[in-house]
Amino acid sequence: MRDRKVIGRGRSAEILAWGDGRAMKLYLSGSRREYVQREARVSRLVHGLGLPAPAVFNADTPDGLYDVDGRFGILFERIDGATMIHDLGTRPWRLAAHSRLLARVHARIHEAPGEGLPLLRSRIEHAIERASGLVDKRVLQAARDRLQSLPELCRVCHGDFHPDNVILREGTAVVIDWGPASSGHPAADVAWTYLLFRFGGMPPDTPAPLRLLLPIVRQGSLRIYLREYFALSGRTWTDLKAWLGVIAILRLSDGIEEERARLLRFISREFAREDSAHPA
Repeated sequence: MRDRKVIGRGRSAEILAWGDGRAMKLYLSGSRREYVQREARVSRLVHGLGLPAPAVFNADTPDGLYDVDGRFGILFERIDGATMIHDLGTRPWRLAAHSRLLARVHARIHEAPGEGLPLLRSRIEHAIERASGLVDKRVLQAARDRLQSLPELCRVCHGDFHPDNVILREGTAVVIDWGPASSGHPAADVAWTYLLFRFGGMPPDTPAPLRLLLPIVRQGSLRIYLREYFALSGRTWTDLKAWLGVIAILRLSDGIEEERARLLRFISREFAREDSAHPA
């Protein structure tokens, strides 16, 4: 008899305890099988690369997915421990150490080759097209031009890297939620993290002390994280800034209502100069 206790929730799935040392990520009803297949496939790949990611246990089905009461599921190695954000809720003095660890883990991920993963550039291209109707067409053309000018690189990019996706287990960090992982330029992946720190909402179960202090905590953590990441990777603020506008459009495509207005203002500012160079 499996213990089906819910141990975590996100926007698209629940995490259930599933026997010894395992956890089932069970997607909400109506989730597309193709999206769940993508997460299972990229999760297997990054774990196989030796990155700090949970192992995947396949079902006896062609794509390895589980069907639980009509819902698609992926069976993962269970990672017991507090997320980095929850650990900060009880040990706020660890902010600097956790921020540096976040940078080290991200830099390690970016050292891995991205062959076999979906292309980040293709995701951005599709996001730009989907933004039609939300973003002025001249701004979208400036975004297309910007994307074409940005450098190619084939490294593993997590796609949603932040402290609530890092679990601390026995002195090590394990990264979860690899569904958006892709192959692309590491500076683009860091740009996503930067924008999340700037505009992202709070996880629903964020500890109360952090809710009150989150803007200050995020600002301090982001500064330490970027300084450490740049020192480790050799990349610079200039590398990161070049990607911010197109990654903001990618983030806009997630449809998070509380971020929309701020992202639209940010996108407009980012492409104002390019926009003025294009005739109406």
